[in-house]
Amino acid sequence: MKNQSIELSDAIVTFVKDDLCHFHFTATDHEIDMESVKNIHDTIKEHMTVDKCYMIISTEPGARMTQEARDYASSKEFDEIALADAILRADYNHEMAANFFIRFNRPNRPVRLFPDKEHAIAWINGLRDGQDM
Repeated sequence: MKNQSIELSDAIVTFVKDDLCHFHFTATDHEIDMESVKNIHDTIKEHMTVDKCYMIISTEPGARMTQEARDYASSKEFDEIALADAILRADYNHEMAANFFIRFNRPNRPVRLFPDKEHAIAWINGLRDGQDM
């Protein structure tokens, strides 16, 4: 499954490795709704070759999520496929929203915010190696 990308209506899902998936919301100034998040979940679940994978999540500047989308992203359904979420900052508003998601939605998996993909991958590699990060 490595390096396969799937284009959806408002996102691109890329399987970087068997246990690493990057989904990027492609619309600028767009409200991401529960249907979009569920579509991403279903796409990942259908195409993944392992039981669970690490997630890198990115958006274009100005994108935001509805409360229902945040609730679904932190639900048991997402926990069933996700080992951890590395969220990439798009802009200051996104950083504030991501911190709100981490603190108030409290997914039952590790979630951290990063300035870039390199830092996110380093964190994920640490989790793979059993480091408590």
